[in-house]
Amino acid sequence: MKTRPGICNRKKRFETREAAEDVAARAPFTLRAYKCELCRKYHLTSRTKGMKTPRSMLL
Repeated sequence: MKTRPGICNRKKRFETREAAEDVAARAPFTLRAYKCELCRKYHLTSRTKGMKTPRSMLL
C-alpha cells in the first residue's frame, strides 16, 4: 500500500507489526497493520480492497 506523505504524517506510527496489531485487535472495528514505504514504520488502515489477507487470519 502506498501512503502519501501528508497521510503518513497524520497517522500514528508503530515500531513493530506486533504493536500495531495489538492496537488493531482492541479496536471496535476491523483494522490492519501495514509497513509504510515512506517512514518504514507500521500504520493501521481500515482498507481491505486489494490487500493480501495476513497468514494469521487464514489459520
